[in-house]
Amino acid sequence: MALTIQERLKDLRVERGLTLEQLAEQTNLSKSALGSYEAADFKDISHYALIKLAKFYDVTTDYLLGLSEMKSHPNADLVDLHLSDGMIDLLKSGRVDNALLCELAAHPDFVKLLCSKSQSANRFKSELKV
Repeated sequence: MALTIQERLKDLRVERGLTLEQLAEQTNLSKSALGSYEAADFKDISHYALIKLAKFYDVTTDYLLGLSEMKSHPNADLVDLHLSDGMIDLLKSGRVDNALLCELAAHPDFVKLLCSKSQSANRFKSELKV
């Protein structure tokens, strides 16, 4: 389940070990405004505060708003990612859950899973040749 803007703002502050008072001092935003942004009944955040907090935390505004799961967008060209045309088409098609795919690929055990599946596939291929 995606985090709300309130949860994202609080998580970022807590990750840095900051109190609301310290965050207010460092961002020049009021403690009461910052507290309201993290509250469950939060309604609105100004463009100014949103941009200021995104810059402070070094994340994108899209991340804060819940439009992206990526805290910052790497400037990687598609060619550097070595994705095939078919994979790019699949990701753009909406037929797969891209967020879930990202979670799977970022999981610490993903590489082990890939290696074990690759070894199994190679064994299967060699057995077929016999």
